[in-house]
Amino acid sequence: MRIARSMLFDSSVQYMNNSLAEIIRLNEQNSSQKKINRPSDDPGGMSRSLDLKTYLTRLGQYDENMDTALGWLQLADDELNQASDVLTRLQELAEQASTGTLTDNQREMIAKEARELMGQMLAISNTEYAGDSIFAGSMTNTNAYEMGLGATVRDDTLSDASFVSFSGSSDSTIYVEFAESGTVGVDELEYRYTSDGGNTWQTATLAAGATELDFGTAKATMASGSVVTATETAGEGDGTAVWIRPAAYYTGDMEGDETVQHYGSSTVTATADGIFDSSVAIRIASNASLPGPITYSYSLDRGATWVDGNVTSNASFAVPGGFVQLASNGGSAITAGDQFIVEPHSAAINLTIGKSSTVQINSIGADIFGGRVEENGNSSILDTPANLFESIGKFIGFLETNDQKGIAEMIDGLSAAHETLSTAQGAIGGREVRVEFAKEAVSMSKESTNTNISSIEDADVTQLTSDLARAQYIYESVLTTSSKLMKMSLMDYL
Repeated sequence: MRIARSMLFDSSVQYMNNSLAEIIRLNEQNSSQKKINRPSDDPGGMSRSLDLKTYLTRLGQYDENMDTALGWLQLADDELNQASDVLTRLQELAEQASTGTLTDNQREMIAKEARELMGQMLAISNTEYAGDSIFAGSMTNTNAYEMGLGATVRDDTLSDASFVSFSGSSDSTIYVEFAESGTVGVDELEYRYTSDGGNTWQTATLAAGATELDFGTAKATMASGSVVTATETAGEGDGTAVWIRPAAYYTGDMEGDETVQHYGSSTVTATADGIFDSSVAIRIASNASLPGPITYSYSLDRGATWVDGNVTSNASFAVPGGFVQLASNGGSAITAGDQFIVEPHSAAINLTIGKSSTVQINSIGADIFGGRVEENGNSSILDTPANLFESIGKFIGFLETNDQKGIAEMIDGLSAAHETLSTAQGAIGGREVRVEFAKEAVSMSKESTNTNISSIEDADVTQLTSDLARAQYIYESVLTTSSKLMKMSLMDYL
């Protein structure tokens, strides 16, 4: 085989380019300290590296979520610690004020402190983190509580729920007695009231058929049909006695605040009661009128399948999770095919802190502080085991009217409220500890992932230095050999 000079030249150039390309590749690795600078360097390694970086990004989001969660939870924990201190002081005041040796003036001073402490408790309940209310459920753009008026009723046949709405305001407790026995909403009733602890009294008359008591700066409406008993001598309180005193109203949301959408022409309203994990659809099977009987079907999969043959005779549809109640809204007729869709609602705000792990960062103030709610102008007391704000409001009412018996009654109420508060603290503290453990686990995962990425991408500096020196030596050798070959000819052998 004859080797032409063109073949020598082409081969020399190819070897030089290959050697030079290797030097350039190694220099690039030396500059970046990475052995993978493009997919072609190591397709398999690049794929594994990208997967690990995606996972690292997810870990970073978990870490960010946990920082936010800890911010909310630590603030809530701190605020509830302060609330505990406030409540402890109120319990001390109750113990002092229940003592028979205290004078009226001393109880008046205690009452002023108690009002300030209630104001402090209200401020705690309205705590915000980065502009978001932490005790208002998912309604973070509003205060959890607002101040208003409530009623404490002392009567064997009536309860605090006898008063259904309030308007106006009062800087001090209004104590009310009736001068006549009768039925609210039916009889004309004379009543008297004092807003200075019994020093001065004013009289007023509730007209026959009326339900609203007028105290000048404030008004209170009683449920029609409430039967009241007269107290003959002002201040004796041996009949129906009422304290119109401060109260806190919850303005956030709660678990179970489901909404019901109505699709159809029937002029009825629908409300849901219960806890629904998913949407529930109710379909009217045939024309009917309230209260029933009404035949209906329900679906738990948005209408894909239906459970038929259900009947109600009181306009209350029993479905998984609770009940849907219909009421007249200008008409009582309902039409076949009408549907009512219950949409579940959650007041909890959850953040993802792991692949299948979430944590609730907010709190539902109603479960911690209690109080009242106002819906459609009507006031109702939150049904909680120990209603903190109602206990404080009642305590203030008894203090400002120098009612030693009532003050003594509130010692147990405040103690029970403190237990509820402590339980809430424990729950929040538990979530806080859980997030801290999760954060530590994520930190270790990030460290391990970064190590794996480094093992795939990072260059071995010692090996790289050796390879680079070897490549330079090879390149120089190729240059030297090629130079000598290019100079040779047949004349060199003659």
